Amino acid sequence: MEQLNVDKIAALAIAAQGNLPVQVDKTASIAIVPEGFKVHSTEKFNALRDRFRGTFNTSNIDSFVEYAKARGVAGLKNFINTRSTLKAEAFFNIGNEADPGHADDTAVLVLDKKPEFIAFEIANTRRYNQEDLIDLLDDWAEFITLQGKSTGEDGATLNTVIPFDKGIRALRKVKIAKNAELNSHVAEMGYQRSAAESLEATGIGENLPTAIVLNTESYKGLPVEAITISLRISVNNSEPTFILRFVGKDNHDQKRADQFIEILKGKLAELQGEFYQGVFEA
Repeated sequence: MEQLNVDKIAALAIAAQGNLPVQVDKTASIAIVPEGFKVHSTEKFNALRDRFRGTFNTSNIDSFVEYAKARGVAGLKNFINTRSTLKAEAFFNIGNEADPGHADDTAVLVLDKKPEFIAFEIANTRRYNQEDLIDLLDDWAEFITLQGKSTGEDGATLNTVIPFDKGIRALRKVKIAKNAELNSHVAEMGYQRSAAESLEATGIGENLPTAIVLNTESYKGLPVEAITISLRISVNNSEPTFILRFVGKDNHDQKRADQFIEILKGKLAELQGEFYQGVFEA
């Protein structure tokens, strides 16, 4: 809109205000007007906005850091949300208690979960038949190591690495058989239905995995870590069922949250920013 037209509108508004019961309290930023009156912003008609505001969204840590540094706000306030996500929100105009800002000029970073991490997070506590479990392992073979148990010379239990192809063959060999009684081996691997009948997992060899080690960033931009997923055989039906369990899930999530915060603190150190774990709402 031409400046002349804007000036005319402003002049008309001022003239009209002289005949209206309008009261303005500048200290509280409020105006008392008759019911039915509406406030209209003319900012959209101007060549420039009244002030800079907006949100920059990214899933890349380096892009978030570059943008924050380019803005150059010393003492930048960052709020980190780690509940079921890894999200950081930086406020460039939040101000402080003495000079509060509008808090609508922000940058938001939300880390994406890695697909292999999502797959095994979904698998946590789920039951798999042989075919589905082998398909899962085949899909993510480049990220996993199969682990077994062995006994050392001193009788201690040791974790051993099982070659992938041998581990898959061992999983295929597991079958369920009925027995009249249990022995000590079956007591560890089986489930007794009655005093007369029991089920036993057979075909269990030395190359049968007891755990899956997933090597992943979990979230893009974090360090690669080894995640242990236990593998247990359930024999309470006629077909072997495998149960996966994410070992130490809560500890893993907290560790990732701590890593996320430390990475941002290090990369934004020159801004001498403030970091808070939580969500800020203006």
